[in-house]
Amino acid sequence: MEIAIIVWLLCGIASANIASNKGRSSGKGFILGFVLGPLGVLIAFTLASNAKGIEQKAVSEGTGRKCPYCAELVKLEAIKCRHCGSDISAQSAG
Repeated sequence: MEIAIIVWLLCGIASANIASNKGRSSGKGFILGFVLGPLGVLIAFTLASNAKGIEQKAVSEGTGRKCPYCAELVKLEAIKCRHCGSDISAQSAG
C-alpha cells in the first residue's frame, strides 16, 4: 500500500514538473498526476505548450525580454533580435 502512495506522489511531482516546463500551472499538473497516476503523467506529456505563459515567466524572472520591434522573446543579453534582425541595445531592456 505504501508503495502505491509513493508511486502516485512521484507521478504527481513528475506531472507538476512537466506542466511547469510547458508554461502551465504546476499545481494543476500535480493534481493531474496524483489523481490519475501514470496516466496523468502521459496526459501531461501530451499537453500543448503555453507559449504566452513561458514568455511571461521568462520576462518576470529576468531571463528574457521582448524585442521592441517584433515583440518576440529574446535573451536578456542579446544585442540583436534573432527573429527580425533588428539591433536592440542593452539600454532598451526596460
